[in-house]
Amino acid sequence: MEKEELLKLIENKELIGVDLSGQRLEKIDFTGCRIERTSFKGCELVHCRFRNAKISWSDFRYAEIQHGTFEGAEIDFSDFYRAFIDGVVIFSGSTFSNCSLNKTYLGECAIIRKENLKDNRILQQNKEDYRKFLVDWHTYGTGERTNDVNVKSNWSPDAAVDARWEDAEVIYKNFNALWAGKGYFGDGNWAYVQGKKMERNRMIKQLTSKSVKPLTKITNVWRIFTNIVSDIFFGYGESMFKMICTYILTVFIFAWVFSENIGILEYTQALAISLKNMAGMDSETIRGVSPLVDMLNVIQTTIGILLTGIFGFILGNKIRNQ
Repeated sequence: MEKEELLKLIENKELIGVDLSGQRLEKIDFTGCRIERTSFKGCELVHCRFRNAKISWSDFRYAEIQHGTFEGAEIDFSDFYRAFIDGVVIFSGSTFSNCSLNKTYLGECAIIRKENLKDNRILQQNKEDYRKFLVDWHTYGTGERTNDVNVKSNWSPDAAVDARWEDAEVIYKNFNALWAGKGYFGDGNWAYVQGKKMERNRMIKQLTSKSVKPLTKITNVWRIFTNIVSDIFFGYGESMFKMICTYILTVFIFAWVFSENIGILEYTQALAISLKNMAGMDSETIRGVSPLVDMLNVIQTTIGILLTGIFGFILGNKIRNQ
């Protein structure tokens, strides 16, 4: 498309079904435009403005976006697969809704935060939306793709949907690295937690996969278990609330066990002993009562030391994030 023709469309604030793939676009102002089913695939977008644009079902695959702005833009069902976003590219106030950011490179100067992800989620987390994205847009409802020489490829939407947890895991880990490196520790910690949840979903999916080796499945069962335990009791080392609840629950459980196994103790006395054990303080009251009680003492003291260490780690993170 010639530049003059493009500028005329921009003047009318509407680009629908336009193919701009492979072009170099410099200092083009798409501010306020409605952009739908438009291809920017492989484009060089340099110093371009998409401020307050409404972008939907558009293709930014392999695009190089440098020194631009998407401030206030609404970006829906668009593909940024292997897009290269570098230099100061501003996404403040914009929203990504049902967009694929799989293998998208976000340079350290790209200004994008957790709040830019609508509903704090990415496309791959919703199976039906992802299938709609893959079939209705990528293949125009056919479910088949052709390559650059118009030959049918082996790609299938079912295989892509099956791999969605792996893709989501990588996306969140990339966000974690980006935000933690820039000092956005709150956003980075959130992305880390989401990445661990996607990792768990990936491993669960692999349990039913015929292509995964039996030994790997056995290993995954243990990793899934530890993942769930870490999530429930510690929030993957990021939740102070879960940590405190775990600590209190441990105190009450051991207090009940002591009161049930040592007849001379009332529950309030057992509770005090349980608190001492969690703090690593020895209690002479129940020392030597029985081998079982001695073993429980050691177990609880060990758990208390571990929980105190995790508590310190989480507290340090919270202080750092202020």
